[in-house]
Amino acid sequence: MDERLPWHERLWRQLQQRLAAGRLPHALLLAGRVGLGKLVFARRLARALLCEKRTDEGDACGCCRGCRLFRAGSHPDFSAVRPAEDGKAIKIDQIRDLRDFLGLTAQYGGYKIALLEPADRLNLSAANSLLKTLEEPPGNGLLLLVTAQPARLPATVRSRCQTIRFDPPPLAEAISWLAPQTNGGLKPGTLLDVAGGAPLAALAYAGGESWNRRRELVERYEQVLTGQLDPVRAVEYWLQGDLAENLRWLIGWHTDLIRLKMDLEPPCLSSPDLRAVLRRWAKRQPANVLFDRLDAAIRL
Repeated sequence: MDERLPWHERLWRQLQQRLAAGRLPHALLLAGRVGLGKLVFARRLARALLCEKRTDEGDACGCCRGCRLFRAGSHPDFSAVRPAEDGKAIKIDQIRDLRDFLGLTAQYGGYKIALLEPADRLNLSAANSLLKTLEEPPGNGLLLLVTAQPARLPATVRSRCQTIRFDPPPLAEAISWLAPQTNGGLKPGTLLDVAGGAPLAALAYAGGESWNRRRELVERYEQVLTGQLDPVRAVEYWLQGDLAENLRWLIGWHTDLIRLKMDLEPPCLSSPDLRAVLRRWAKRQPANVLFDRLDAAIRL
């Protein structure tokens, strides 16, 4: 994927100004909803800082020794830490190794960069271990913490990082970027509505697999409401694919159902393409049941 995403440019320029002024902090927390390219931005920054011949815009040249090593995944001054398995925690041993890495002198005399993603997967022991590094940062070290759920990080960790907040771009900018990359079957505006304005999440929907699963879950949910499908049988469908994504849809639908209970024409819905379906569902369920189900989905 192209590292230069248009909605990143303002943040990139601000960061370059801080770098030029010698005010780059020792730890950055890149926070924002899924699908805004936070990891893309973090890797772009890491690659640029390890480059030996940066461009005027502050990007990596792509040709020097540092760029070649980074592209090959073997730069000795860069370390990426993530859970050993998807959905699992980042453990204390991983952070101890990271602290040892940051404590060494940079082999090429520049930055030592550590990337943690998703940082909210740090378990308590790992977070406490990381806190020691944040309190006594090495002179040439830079920590990049990437998360869509910053509130899950301990306040002590968040307070020792400078936050870069990623927000959805203006709709026109997002559509301009997304439209050339879709197959024409789905409208970019609809994809962005469902993705909460996050272009990369919308692009993933355009690929078809997630979108088809969403449509199937809509059908299964309606079958449960109308008594055509046993809820236990329906669980098998909801456990397929990305469970976290499935739950985000469920939360969004129940939020919309509550909006429709309060107002037949709410100013916005998280799934505007499902307006007719949601109205049918809202008529079948009392408000207190919808609130209970929303709470249960959020807890999950």
